[in-house]
Amino acid sequence: MNPNVAMTLDEAVGEVLGILTGQDLMYKPEYDRYRVVTRLLNRALRGHALEAEWSYYSDLENVGTVHAGDREVALRSTIRVRGIGDDAVRLVDADGHAVVWAYLLPRDSLHKYGNRPGIWAAATRGILTFSRPLGSAFAGLEIHVPVMREPKMFELPPPPENPEDPPTEVPDEVREQLIDYDYPDVIIARAAYLYAQTDPVMQPRVPTLEGAYKDMMYQLVERDTNHTDSPYLNEFFVPISNSIDGNGFGWGLSHPHSDERR
Repeated sequence: MNPNVAMTLDEAVGEVLGILTGQDLMYKPEYDRYRVVTRLLNRALRGHALEAEWSYYSDLENVGTVHAGDREVALRSTIRVRGIGDDAVRLVDADGHAVVWAYLLPRDSLHKYGNRPGIWAAATRGILTFSRPLGSAFAGLEIHVPVMREPKMFELPPPPENPEDPPTEVPDEVREQLIDYDYPDVIIARAAYLYAQTDPVMQPRVPTLEGAYKDMMYQLVERDTNHTDSPYLNEFFVPISNSIDGNGFGWGLSHPHSDERR
């Protein structure tokens, strides 16, 4: 993360208050209003992660080694499979080279690919399922899965159960925790928009605040998806027959799906 734009929790709370009031204000971390703004920053992080599959949260997860006959692999509960663009599960050798790519299918389509050459995969409920059992030729290869993690939340200590007790002190490491995104301004703008919805005095500003954070978000989407070359497409095999019923010269079998890969 670029230190020039990184912001701590204390700085983010101050920025939210500055957007809403136009003044240089700060809440004490021990009291409820600081907690409210912190919860809204957490909510803004979670909501922002749903707007797009941000490359900042992407990763490649090694989920284990192939054993002959494997068809299902368990995934950690803190990650989910990333399935956009040209993402694919990779079977990787000891030198780190991808040997096989298993492209991702919708869960309900996987059963149609069991007898096809090639391997596909689908993910649901923390389980990665391949289109057919992996043979002994793949034994020993590592399974690398493109995944997305969720943003790291700010965790404040719970308030005292007895209201007569003094407020719980917030540790410095929590107050100095950075917003888990490489451009924190969009998280802060979204948190200010969420806060304004809860205050009747600020509600007339809600459309303006929403437009401000969405303009910033769309700019970040464009920046996050820029590229200088288009990846080559997977090969497609569409057999040509000189007969409308598929029985002509050169092709004696039923017509396969047009997305059959070589």
